[in-house]
Amino acid sequence: MDQVCCVCGEALDEENVSRCRLCGGSFHLAWSTGANVKECGSYFFHPESCGLNFICRSCEANMGSGGGQSPSQFTTS
Repeated sequence: MDQVCCVCGEALDEENVSRCRLCGGSFHLAWSTGANVKECGSYFFHPESCGLNFICRSCEANMGSGGGQSPSQFTTS
C-alpha cells in the first residue's frame, strides 16, 4: 500500500518526503533544488536541539492559531 501525504492526501514518492515533528505524519517536501514536488510542509532550525525539525502545513497552521510556540520564530525554509 502506498503512503499518502497527511496534508494533501496524494501519494508520496520515495525521495521527497519528510515526517512531521508534531503529528508524525508523512508529507511532501523537496530534498533537492529544482525538484518538481509540492511543498506540504517546511523545516526550521530548533536552537534547543541544535538541529533541523520538520513540520507539516496542518500542524504549522494549528500552532499559529493555538498560541503555542511557532516555528516561524526560528530560521525557516
